[in-house]
Amino acid sequence: MNPGSCLVDDPGVANLQLLSHAEQQDILLLQQAILESVAQGHDPLDIINEVCCLEERLLPNAVGSVMLLDEDGKLNVYAAPSVPPEGVERLRLLCPGPNSGSCGNALYRGEPVFVSDTLTDPRWADLRDLAIDFNLLACWSMPIYGAGREIIGTFALSSFERRAPTEFHRKLLEIGASIIGIVLERRREADNLRLMAKVFENSNEGILVTDAQARIVSVNPAFVSMTGYSRDEALGQTPRLLASGIHDQVFYQHMWASLLEQGHWHGEIWNRRKNGEVFPEWLSLSAVHDHNGVLSHYVGLFFDLSERKAAEARAEYLIHHDPLTDLPNRLQAKNRLNEAIARRQDDGEGVALLYVDLDNFKTINDSLGQAMGDQLLKAAAQRMQTLLQSQEMLARHGADEFLLMVPHVREPRQLTELASLLLNAFAAPFDINGQQLHSTLSIGVALAPDDGDDYDALLQKAETAVRAAKEAGRNTFRFFTGQQGGQAAEQLLIRNGLHNALLRNEFILHYQPQLDLTTGRIVGAEALVRWLHPEQGMVPPGKFIPVAEESGLIVPIGEWVLHEACRQLAQWREEGLGDLVVAVNLSGVEFKRGNLVESVTHTLARTGLPATCLELELTESMLMHDVENVISTLQRLKALGVRLSIDDFGTGYSCLSYLTRFDVDTLKIDQSFVRQLHLGDQHAAIIRAVIQMAHSLDLATIAEGVEDAEVVAFLRAHACDQAQGYFFSKPLPAEDFARFVRQYRAVL
Repeated sequence: MNPGSCLVDDPGVANLQLLSHAEQQDILLLQQAILESVAQGHDPLDIINEVCCLEERLLPNAVGSVMLLDEDGKLNVYAAPSVPPEGVERLRLLCPGPNSGSCGNALYRGEPVFVSDTLTDPRWADLRDLAIDFNLLACWSMPIYGAGREIIGTFALSSFERRAPTEFHRKLLEIGASIIGIVLERRREADNLRLMAKVFENSNEGILVTDAQARIVSVNPAFVSMTGYSRDEALGQTPRLLASGIHDQVFYQHMWASLLEQGHWHGEIWNRRKNGEVFPEWLSLSAVHDHNGVLSHYVGLFFDLSERKAAEARAEYLIHHDPLTDLPNRLQAKNRLNEAIARRQDDGEGVALLYVDLDNFKTINDSLGQAMGDQLLKAAAQRMQTLLQSQEMLARHGADEFLLMVPHVREPRQLTELASLLLNAFAAPFDINGQQLHSTLSIGVALAPDDGDDYDALLQKAETAVRAAKEAGRNTFRFFTGQQGGQAAEQLLIRNGLHNALLRNEFILHYQPQLDLTTGRIVGAEALVRWLHPEQGMVPPGKFIPVAEESGLIVPIGEWVLHEACRQLAQWREEGLGDLVVAVNLSGVEFKRGNLVESVTHTLARTGLPATCLELELTESMLMHDVENVISTLQRLKALGVRLSIDDFGTGYSCLSYLTRFDVDTLKIDQSFVRQLHLGDQHAAIIRAVIQMAHSLDLATIAEGVEDAEVVAFLRAHACDQAQGYFFSKPLPAEDFARFVRQYRAVL
């Protein structure tokens, strides 16, 4: 249904409650002003000009216009009080069509048209010169409908700045077009009171009209529906009929003072329905004077705020509660815990915060789906709630994490007993939609004032303690200790340092040569990231990479590594270093984030490196998660021409049935097998099996961690394709690597 088609009989327009208080007020005042003009019998053209001017005030830096269809089906300006005559002339005999501006399109399409940029939108192609000459940068047009639901013209707001309409602006257009349509249809009628009656009867807002002595002389159907009083019951009464008893005499004195002195009053008020129910409403009152300026009537418009108040109450609830479990959220937990600490007396009592983590939840959520995961979270919350005392508060911290606040702790034994109670309760499985799901808890405990005197301090300590519980094997609890705090502090320093490292360009790449075991030539290099800290020197990768992955910083670091490795190899190619392949390790976090292919494509385009010179190294564990999406991603990377290898092969799942589905080029034999080759035949057999299997699948092999000539001889004897390790060279900075390659080739 076209929006205007239902507005001819409904200029009030429903759903004003979607707007802000100020916007609702503006809409009501707009309607009130128009109703006053209609009631006073103004000329239809004057009313329409007034509509344009009123809406221009509500949309600064814009002009309103009304165009009507003539007998030949062309548009001409009927009212445009703020448009210069030359602009009106340029719009004469406008033919509706797909390129004839917003109004021409509104007629052509039979629907509202909102153009936010007239200088680029194709719908303004035929009127581009007009837009440029008069600086019309945006134009929104609404069809005007006649009584027979036929389109008779358009109402438009044209802006001198680029912008798209808000819900408020759409309501302005809808109301303007609706009322203009009514006025136009009634302009041939002598009695404008019929128009007033139509608006009056069909408005969604309650309307009451009183005489000068405030006796009700008319009410509309919406008034009857909202208050429960029939028309006959209301006539002759005063508005005190609806008084709720909530407001005092001063409130009404101020209302009447404003009405008498300024001619209007608007605001929120509580009234009472016939059945005794008290309800909130937004009320706008206006004094109406006759042609001689004598007060003749008062007009009141109001709408019920009950639903909006309920929505506000719900919103307020959701600000402090988790919508899934109905538990208090972290904001509420913070407030309650800080209040409990503030109330704590210096009598030896403490306030505890327990950080409760649902073990193995991610596995359940990933394998059975989010719906099952949500059901498990709700069941877990309910089970914990049944164990708590009234003064204890359980809150949802996020994902599968909960916070438990315990006031009045006199001795740690209380917390030990509570934690044990929780752990024992989770020994029994959960019955979720007929499936038996098992999940245990890891609990970290921090106590105020010993571990901190506010929420943030206790949360940090409790998080540290829960990590210790997980490291201890899960399904247990740990109190915070100073040693844990030291480890957490070190991780925090590393995390903060990583942020600065990205900003200060503290990362560098070292390159470890990769050799072809048949020819002895250097055919590539593995790019390895290093962190050169300005104070601590070279930070080991094993120290900062796990923190980067846990914090998500591995994503921007990985993007930097990819770009720098490609840029460096492109530079070496220009310098004549030859056709090398650079191998870049990918983190599981990077692979799962969804835009890896786009990132690689963008990097290759920026650096100019051929895709065949880039090899991406993935681990087995990365490939085994969400296999179908993994296969799709690998296929898209291969389509670019990028080479793919599986790193640390043999240490993960090593599922051959999946391996045949992955479109990879190389298997990289993990250094743990290579370095232990001398320990016995078992390791040698594993390496031989990997090489034979790879070759049977038409895959190349590369051994890492090669440190002596005996291993090199073994690998060559069993047809391993490539190798890297300290026997050839340690990872080198870029300049040293280039020098090493040139010297090596000179000797070779």
